[in-house]
Amino acid sequence: MARERRAAEQASFQQSLAKLTEAADYLKPLLARLDRITPLPRGSNIAEIGSAQGHMLICLNSMGYHVTGVEPWDQARKVAAQLADHQGSEVAILKGVAESLPMEPESFDALIAKSVIEHVNDAEAAFAEAARVLKPGGVFWFSTASSMCPKQDKVSGFPLFGWYPNSLKLRIMEWAKSKRPHLIGHAAAPPINWFTPFKARRMLRKAGFSRIYDRYDLRLPNGGGKKYRAALAVVSSCRLTKLIGDVLWSGCSYAAVK
Repeated sequence: MARERRAAEQASFQQSLAKLTEAADYLKPLLARLDRITPLPRGSNIAEIGSAQGHMLICLNSMGYHVTGVEPWDQARKVAAQLADHQGSEVAILKGVAESLPMEPESFDALIAKSVIEHVNDAEAAFAEAARVLKPGGVFWFSTASSMCPKQDKVSGFPLFGWYPNSLKLRIMEWAKSKRPHLIGHAAAPPINWFTPFKARRMLRKAGFSRIYDRYDLRLPNGGGKKYRAALAVVSSCRLTKLIGDVLWSGCSYAAVK
């Protein structure tokens, strides 16, 4: 029998400890990609929205960055404190939400949000807050749910869910939250935001970001072998091929420079 999927913020200490290596492996190429568009030397201030048990922050701290997290769920912050103590990391995780970050203006060089923005109540407010707390030239990177791909990682039992009208998606999320929570990983805050490239760029520009990069722009040309480089060249070549890529690959990610 397959293990039932659970929302990330519900992970235990032992489950979180096991994810540290995975987090480190995820961060290394991400930082290399971001460093191409804005310098992030060791000692930079990096914040994470929706930091859960703090895997990313602990790894960033071990790499030499100053880190701060924001997480609304008390149990996740408690596990994060245990994990940071276990690893000997200096990690501060504040209680808060993306729409109202408990941080001073222009205090961070980078802000990351992995699989978080789809859950916030007000995505426009979250983007505006990201711009507020970043220094000029700072970068906001986020991965989130896409409306382009029919496959969705955070909801089960609804074929081609990504292509449903937004109003129907929201009704399904509300129904599943109370009637079939296992279909959404028992998430207390299930996904309610889905993005197209046009929507993401429009909202980021409105929030005050000047340069916006999609996941194809961010990919490192030397990140793989000949097949990787050939595929990246083809997909990145025009809007049509990017559109095809967005349909085939679930999720989406963007980096925006203030």
